[in-house]
Amino acid sequence: MVMNQGPATIVGLELSSVGQGQFGHSLIGRVELPPGNALHVTPPSGSGCLNDLRIRWSDGRAEERPREDLCQAQRVLRLTTPSP
Repeated sequence: MVMNQGPATIVGLELSSVGQGQFGHSLIGRVELPPGNALHVTPPSGSGCLNDLRIRWSDGRAEERPREDLCQAQRVLRLTTPSP
């Protein structure tokens, strides 16, 4: 589950194999995730547990979070808007 705890809307959530820097299509498609909302996200099959994650915000900023373990039971990613 992805939970937006920041003041900006999330417009993209992308995965890359650890250290590769080749992010795929957004896992949330064209959906926007406003502040205070959560969304269940299913990684593509074969993506493995550890991935680098890139979050795209509605104000144009992007945040990368390396080595996120997406296989942890009851995993909740709490995302907040990065500092300018």
